[in-house]
Amino acid sequence: MDKKTLIAVVLSVVIISVGFMIQNAFFAPEIPETAAIEETTVQEEAEAQEMETTEITETEAEEPRVYDTAAVVSDNVEPVPNDALPQEIKAETDVFNITFSTKGGVITSLKLKKHMDGDDFVEMIYRNDTDYGAFDIHFGSPDVKPVDDLFHYRKIGNSTFEFYRDYRAPSQNGRPGDVFTLKKTYIFEPQEYLFELKVTIENSIKEYPALDFNGIAYTLGVGPQIGPSFTKLDGRREYRQYYTYYAGKRNKEKMPRDNLLTIDHDYIWAALVGKYFTIIGIPDATEYRLQFRAGSIPGIEESSRMYLSRPIIKSSKNTDIFRFYAGPKVARVLNRYESSDKNAFGVQNLGLEEVIDSGKLLGWLEAVLKALLVMFYKIIPNYGIAIILLTILVKVVLFPITHKSYESTSKMQALNPKIQEIRKKFEKNPQKMNQEMAALYKKEGVSPLGGCLPLVLQMPFFFALYGLLNKHFDLRGAVFIRGWIDDLSSPESIFSFAPFKIPLVGWSDIRLLPILFVVSQLISSKVMQTPSTNDASQSQMKMMTYMMPIMFFFILYESPSGLLLYWSITNVLTMLQQKYLVPLLQKRKAKKGK
Repeated sequence: MDKKTLIAVVLSVVIISVGFMIQNAFFAPEIPETAAIEETTVQEEAEAQEMETTEITETEAEEPRVYDTAAVVSDNVEPVPNDALPQEIKAETDVFNITFSTKGGVITSLKLKKHMDGDDFVEMIYRNDTDYGAFDIHFGSPDVKPVDDLFHYRKIGNSTFEFYRDYRAPSQNGRPGDVFTLKKTYIFEPQEYLFELKVTIENSIKEYPALDFNGIAYTLGVGPQIGPSFTKLDGRREYRQYYTYYAGKRNKEKMPRDNLLTIDHDYIWAALVGKYFTIIGIPDATEYRLQFRAGSIPGIEESSRMYLSRPIIKSSKNTDIFRFYAGPKVARVLNRYESSDKNAFGVQNLGLEEVIDSGKLLGWLEAVLKALLVMFYKIIPNYGIAIILLTILVKVVLFPITHKSYESTSKMQALNPKIQEIRKKFEKNPQKMNQEMAALYKKEGVSPLGGCLPLVLQMPFFFALYGLLNKHFDLRGAVFIRGWIDDLSSPESIFSFAPFKIPLVGWSDIRLLPILFVVSQLISSKVMQTPSTNDASQSQMKMMTYMMPIMFFFILYESPSGLLLYWSITNVLTMLQQKYLVPLLQKRKAKKGK
């Protein structure tokens, strides 16, 4: 192999390696403990409205909570009995199992009934063993302790869940603040991953409520993390990204090193995004200040939170409407919210499908390959077989290019003695040497890059397939061979020695597919080698034959099974192509030449 060809091959390998690296690349204050608020709850039914109500009562009339500042609940609250506990309210729709808590009127569990995480449903409010809840209210900025008092609760009809409680605004000019009611109303519809949260603040008098904490009335928080469960956000098996959307364009927001990102541009929606699932916040037309926060918080090593801060309220009764999508990153589900007649909330043109990741340059090719994969799956409902069929199809389409590469490489190997002779003859005259080399290439009809350029032309397919097989939602939990490859979106394992990890690489499983990949790559490389009379070329080829598979073994060891299955089948097909198909074509070509 001459020097220029070797350089081109090395550049191809570097580009592929960098591509893998690119694919892989992608603290709220501690909440102080407060004294338990103990109240008893009773249920009442209002026949006219068919309401199911849980009321918080005390031995004495309950005084509204007093907020003297944005951050501190006054100690002047009347003591309450010690036997009151937060109540859990459970509800269910076609797609959700929901758990509310009367402590703060938050959601503590939101499970997706159609998607599994091990033996349980996917939990969209991932809070570990902490007592955090999602959709909490902070009077002021996100840095203020969230409201965690006990709320009254009532159910309205089959889909509306309401939590409410009185508070007293901060004192003004030496007089006590006015009493106002905070109400949180959740609306879930049977088949919708979208739900609605109304936050109502109603003053007890016909004046604005005195809620002005540096220009913020309250903040609605979403967190502390989205599911499903994960070991580490490694950028491959799971990750977190932060998106906003405005004017038909999705913006990928970059989280700073301090894990606090304040959005200062317009947005229609904002999203906490994982590999397969997302929570999207869609506020009303009010100009809420948006913040994303990440990093470690008490009880959760890696959190991902979103905060919507409302400017001061200028009416005696105000209702803000927030809609949230909590579910899979699947176009067929997200597209429901593009047409008002396809969803129960009558929303449209939200562009929620933009939350789905796709390559900027090769997204179109990825979409084509995805359509073919789905087509094969419909024929044979096994995604492992569908991947094999797609691999065969891609190999057939690319055969003319790969065959051309092989022919060019063979011709260059045959010319190598003449090339070395020219280099030796014109060693002291580089200009003359280049002229003679160019004349030789022209005479023989070959190009020094002819063997490598076709490889570069195949790279778009490689990157598109990498993107597809690395994050295609339907591969999540898809079984190829039960007991071995039970999830094509994750690495397979034939033996686990966790919690022990191999030093440096951090592996705790023995995986068979990476080993099969290396074996198939080695055999394929040996078959593709062409004889060389030059010792240096043989040495270089041997290095490439062994070093490249070993390098990719480490790169791909923790990759999804579907991707390794594709790559291994590609190696086998390449081997068969070079061993049987290429010689057959050469014989036919030789016969025609006679």
